[in-house]
Amino acid sequence: MTESEKQNLEASQPSGEKPDEWKFPSWRRIGDFVANVLQLERSVDSLKEENKRLREELKAIQRQVNEQEGQLKVLLTFVQTALHEQVDSRAERAAVRAVERMISFRGERPPEIE
Repeated sequence: MTESEKQNLEASQPSGEKPDEWKFPSWRRIGDFVANVLQLERSVDSLKEENKRLREELKAIQRQVNEQEGQLKVLLTFVQTALHEQVDSRAERAAVRAVERMISFRGERPPEIE
């Protein structure tokens, strides 16, 4: 260690103390530490409560989503059934017209459809 480093080290240390000597922290620092620990405990407790509340809200929202999903499934089934019926009836009418055209090309009178 150089002479200037020794002087800097001595200047940074209070007079009469050894550099490697352990010091007991002041009561103020101990009080600050305890206060910080208690504040952290309160913060953790409040976060736990908020987490519990948010989980309950999430469950309620999930129930609503499930209900709406069921309603959408019913609507989808209704729309699909209606579309299938429309497609079937249009296909049936198209088939009837096709048969009527084939008969009219032959020069015969189409049979009456009830």
